[in-house]
Amino acid sequence: MANLVEFDRELYPVVVQDRKSGRVLMLAFADDEALHKTRVTGLAHFYSRSRRALWQKGETSGHILPVVEVLADCDQDSYLYLAEPVHPVCHRNTPGCFDQAPDRFGMMETLQNWIVERRTGPPDPESYTQRLLNAPVDRLLKKIGEEAGEVIIAALAEEGRRNQEVIWESADLLFHLTLVWERLGISPAEVTRELVRRHRSLPPPT
Repeated sequence: MANLVEFDRELYPVVVQDRKSGRVLMLAFADDEALHKTRVTGLAHFYSRSRRALWQKGETSGHILPVVEVLADCDQDSYLYLAEPVHPVCHRNTPGCFDQAPDRFGMMETLQNWIVERRTGPPDPESYTQRLLNAPVDRLLKKIGEEAGEVIIAALAEEGRRNQEVIWESADLLFHLTLVWERLGISPAEVTRELVRRHRSLPPPT
């Protein structure tokens, strides 16, 4: 994508990506000043084509967007912001601007984003998720064992209700496994990359 010359300045398309999950969050434009401000402050800055002005993400909403690295493409005419969002990025109060359907963009990433919101949000004594995230890690690991056992029991159930119970218990297991990933700083994208690596190492089907 070529850069634009608009309002007597060069504008570069900027893709914002969640550094942890790899999820694409938004697309905007930046000029040289916005790129400089982003690098210096560590907060996402862009150039608003409608307002014809520099703007910092979250300057009015409070939903600032920390950026840990700014990468240029090979032609130096488009950029990638690797971000660590702590608030919803989209003005619709969703994690990203491309969130049309969770299953389309990766339900595991959506689930982990929701868990991060619970972890970083205000204390809620009624929140089961917060209690597990704040509990000793061995309690959470014990839950993994319990939920794995429930999957096994469900798989041994009578045929008429077996599949639905396996689906239900598998969802519970994946939820608690995602909590473990969050506690350890592991993203679903990292697990996906390992699965892709293993798949590529398999011999082709005959």
